[in-house]
Amino acid sequence: MSFDLNNLVMVEVLKELGFGAGIGFLLGFTIKRAFKVLIFFIGLYTLSLIWLADNGVIAVNWQQMNDLVNTTLTSFSAFARTALKALSFMSSFAVGFAIGLKV
Repeated sequence: MSFDLNNLVMVEVLKELGFGAGIGFLLGFTIKRAFKVLIFFIGLYTLSLIWLADNGVIAVNWQQMNDLVNTTLTSFSAFARTALKALSFMSSFAVGFAIGLKV
């Protein structure tokens, strides 16, 4: 009975990659659904503000609302850029590490 370290390492690496892919899929699916619900409620809130302002119940400062949305989107854009840079580094590091283990 021979003990092959390369096959053992590859089996463990493949298990880890499969587990990571499964968790990544579930996380991505959950985040996608959560964002859809969030966007729905933001739209409902905006429509209610428009309806209430149209009926004279409230007065909405639309310029201030526009500034708030622009600031939020700018902040989110900066966060997304940083996250994507980190993600690309981590994924390329993982591929290089797996190749290094194989060689």
